[in-house]
Amino acid sequence: MKNQSFVVFLDVDGVLNSHKTVQKTPDGYKGIDNSRVEILAKAMQKMGGGDIVLSSDWKDLEPMDDDYLYLVEKLEKYGLKITNHTEDKLYDRGAGILAYLQNHPEIKEYIILDDCKFDFEDYKRLWERLLLTEGIERAEFAARTPAIETILFLDYIRECE
Repeated sequence: MKNQSFVVFLDVDGVLNSHKTVQKTPDGYKGIDNSRVEILAKAMQKMGGGDIVLSSDWKDLEPMDDDYLYLVEKLEKYGLKITNHTEDKLYDRGAGILAYLQNHPEIKEYIILDDCKFDFEDYKRLWERLLLTEGIERAEFAARTPAIETILFLDYIRECE
C-alpha cells in the first residue's frame, strides 16, 4: 500500500547519475544509472511507498520530450512514477518545495534528494530533510540535526547498496 503522506522531492542530476555515469539520454546528455534508480525504489519501498515530486531541472522538459520520456521509463522499470513537480525558477528550489508543501497539507513526511544546497539552508524544515548526494549511494545529511524521516531514508539507502 502506498504511503500517501510521504514524498521524495527528487533532483535527477547528481542523484540518479554522477560525473562517472557513462549512459546518455536520447538527446545526448548525461543519462541515468539503473543501479541508482533501484536504490531509490528499494529505499522508498522500505518507507512504505510514497510519491515522487520532481524538483529537478528535468521538470522543465515537455512531457513528450525524448529525455523526459527516458526519465519516466527508467523510473517505471523499478515501479516508480513521477506524480507531480515543483514550480520554481533557477536557484529557488527550496522556495518551490516550500510552496508545494503549502499547497499540499496532506504531506506529513518528506525528504529532499539533491546534489546542491540552493536556498535550502534558508528554510530550517527543508534543510533538516535534505540529503546531499553525489550519486544516491553517497548521500549525506545536510543538517547536523536531521529529521527522523531523513535518518530512516538514509539508513534504507545504505541497506540497499
